[in-house]
Amino acid sequence: MLRLRIFASVVAILSLATMLLAVVLAAPIGVAVALLVAAACLAIVAPFDAPDTRRRLRVLLACVAYLAAVAVALLFTRSGPTEPVLLIVLTVLVQLGFGLACWAFATRKRRRMPQSRRYFDN
Repeated sequence: MLRLRIFASVVAILSLATMLLAVVLAAPIGVAVALLVAAACLAIVAPFDAPDTRRRLRVLLACVAYLAAVAVALLFTRSGPTEPVLLIVLTVLVQLGFGLACWAFATRKRRRMPQSRRYFDN
């Protein structure tokens, strides 16, 4: 779960950088707001450990909320005249969000084994 949370924090930072790109390229304001909400979804769960199932489900819900917010930003971008660079970056963020959601879904039921500190049982 530590690797997932580190990756989520990196993706949140990339989302904020994309938000700045959207502002510079004069994209619709909805794009910047949706990207800010998406980054906040990941930033809320990234710093906290998730050793039990309930907390892992929170991480899964945050990843799904991130995916939904970035998809909304992509829809706002497609509705108006924007640069193709922003469309490409948002498409990559949607793919990263889908990967995060799948990763969080795959690790949601794991539990720590008492014999080893870093081993998780499925």
